[in-house]
Amino acid sequence: MNTTWATVRRMPLRRLGRTASPVVATALLAACTASPSAAPKADAAPPKPCVEIKAGPVDGAMGLRSLALEMVNCGSRPYTVKGYPTVRVLDGDRKRIDVTVTEGSSAVATIGDATPKPVILRPGEKAVAGLLWRNTVTDPAVTAVRATYLEVAPATGAPWQTVKPDAGIDLGTTGKVGVSPWKLPPRR
Repeated sequence: MNTTWATVRRMPLRRLGRTASPVVATALLAACTASPSAAPKADAAPPKPCVEIKAGPVDGAMGLRSLALEMVNCGSRPYTVKGYPTVRVLDGDRKRIDVTVTEGSSAVATIGDATPKPVILRPGEKAVAGLLWRNTVTDPAVTAVRATYLEVAPATGAPWQTVKPDAGIDLGTTGKVGVSPWKLPPRR
């Protein structure tokens, strides 16, 4: 590598210019004469959106539990979502558990729900939604539910993603989970 550099450095400038000119001219002409088949097709499908969903840590006190779902736009185009994530609760074998998932928290606690609004995420931006449940045993004859995974879709009809909350979902015997709408996270 040092030998090549030394050779080029010792070459007279006017000789280097005569050698480089045909190469540069050829490269420019090649760029200008691209074939029409290289142009994108008008009927080509746009790239599929890419979002990645993660579960934050479980926060719990006095039987009321919550966790944040975070969705990041990992695509190269803006991604718009409005409404609530679609959530399924799964056991350790990733089998669906019969749990009622409601839009809003009113089935679990009264905390004042946000109204769903469109959220536009530019590449790299994120949105958050909350999941809320109680670890309450209301019937001692029923086995308490302990879930390990969640399946989450950004909206109804969107692809599902499986996430594993760090502390699991301890539903007791309530069988209810509330979910908040997607929103932009608070600015720090």
